[in-house]
Amino acid sequence: MVVIEGRRAVALKDPLALMERMVCVGTEAIPVLALLDGRHSLRDIQWELTRRTGSLVFSDDVERLLNTLDEAYLLEGPRFQALLDSKVREYRNRPFRPATHAGRSYAAGAEELRSQLASFFEGPGGPGPLAYFTDPRRPLALIAPHIDIRSGGRCFAHGYHALASGQPSDLYVILGTGHSGVQGLFTATALDFETPLGMVRTDREALQELAKEFGRDPCAEEILHLGEHVIEFQAVFLQYVLGARRDFRILPLLVSVSPSMFGDRAGSEAEKGLFDRFCAALRDVLAKSSKSVCFIASADLDHIGPRYGDSFAPHQGTVRESLEKDRSMIALLERFDVEAFIRSVARENETRRICGFSPIIAMVHCMDACAGTLLDLDFVHVDDRNSFVSFCSMIFHESSGSG
Repeated sequence: MVVIEGRRAVALKDPLALMERMVCVGTEAIPVLALLDGRHSLRDIQWELTRRTGSLVFSDDVERLLNTLDEAYLLEGPRFQALLDSKVREYRNRPFRPATHAGRSYAAGAEELRSQLASFFEGPGGPGPLAYFTDPRRPLALIAPHIDIRSGGRCFAHGYHALASGQPSDLYVILGTGHSGVQGLFTATALDFETPLGMVRTDREALQELAKEFGRDPCAEEILHLGEHVIEFQAVFLQYVLGARRDFRILPLLVSVSPSMFGDRAGSEAEKGLFDRFCAALRDVLAKSSKSVCFIASADLDHIGPRYGDSFAPHQGTVRESLEKDRSMIALLERFDVEAFIRSVARENETRRICGFSPIIAMVHCMDACAGTLLDLDFVHVDDRNSFVSFCSMIFHESSGSG
């Protein structure tokens, strides 16, 4: 919601960034937007608005709004599809996925970035200098934040310090929240990831095997990766801690699922079936591979305050209560009580908005583990009204004696 010349308006922005500028429409247009579901004709919308308001709504007024939205590529239709197809071709023809957040969320220059990242490890509250491969265990999985690196760098550092201390893996499967929504629940990208510290290579062979096992293209919605930061941030840290010491590949996957999918919500059976088939296909591909594998869930936790739709401004007590709930939820993951974790998120997700649920739940369904360890839990205020995001880092190791 924005205010333009004293009038409240709704700012609409395409999450795919097909058109970078935002379109602002008056709040009176909100009922129209709610009816743009593909099931209502222009006449249906005109009649419904007339019924709701008690005043005659002219079709010309509705058409003008629809034309504005269509010109901004915010309506599904021929114009939108033609531009989307063009953008997808352009993306797939790139030599690599560019570092879209360099210079915004972290330093763009290699030396400056190394110095910035080192400060998170070695500065106040950090885990200390990297102690490579000193732990004989090999990490099975890591939960790391996807908050802006400048804000959550210390928490990232705790996770990647533990990762680098253990024995390295050949392949890192990075599961990140698909903030724009993924219709097929999961989407990979075949492009390598550019970072200021060097290129992070994607395992295209694993993607080919996943396509065979799953029976469909796992990169069908890969354009969603272009503007997403959740994989990019993990690629930056992986390159920083391992790039000069270990040859590795990544398998980048965006995930978008709801905790209600795991309950008895009507209509969730198809989604849950698709989720299970994808996780089973990924597990089979990884099991058949000779490569050692580590999962990384790029996941933030609570999103609370006016910025996220709350009517109140959080205070210290709000933050304290949120972190206490986070610790209780994380404790379920520490003992790998997956069903209780799902119930916990489903019960409180409407008020806490745990956007990292998708990659975390996908990770625990794809890996073999029995326990985890919380490394760090933190939060950051994101506006002048005390809205905040909480996040954590957490490590899972293979059981002792396994190779």
